[in-house]
Amino acid sequence: MLATQRLISAQDHTRILTAVDGARNAWSTYAPYLDFFRSELCRARPLPTPLVPPDVITMNSRFTLTDPATGETACHTLVYPDDGAPEAGRLSVLSPMGAALLGARVGDTVCWPGPEHPGVARVSRLLYQPESDDDDR
Repeated sequence: MLATQRLISAQDHTRILTAVDGARNAWSTYAPYLDFFRSELCRARPLPTPLVPPDVITMNSRFTLTDPATGETACHTLVYPDDGAPEAGRLSVLSPMGAALLGARVGDTVCWPGPEHPGVARVSRLLYQPESDDDDR
């Protein structure tokens, strides 16, 4: 998770909290993880869409990550849970990786829990952000 306060659009904030609450009731195994993510969201700083900085990963943002160990890059899109398709680069915001990336900025290095070891990547480029394109999603 990010060490600093997350910046998140007010619209995303409301929709993600609703998704977390719905998943919390269905995914009891992941309840502690979802509770932690919910507490992170409650501490986030929701911003009106026009005030979201253009280098922040928001919902439906497309971005490039770089593996600091190998230098390999990969393109991903952060999506709501129903639209997740990791094999196609569509990361659910409720996945450990997706939750870590929400609110990250270009240049940030993010970490998330993995099955064998933590994942680590640097946000190297933001290719698309709906708020910057005045996209109401």
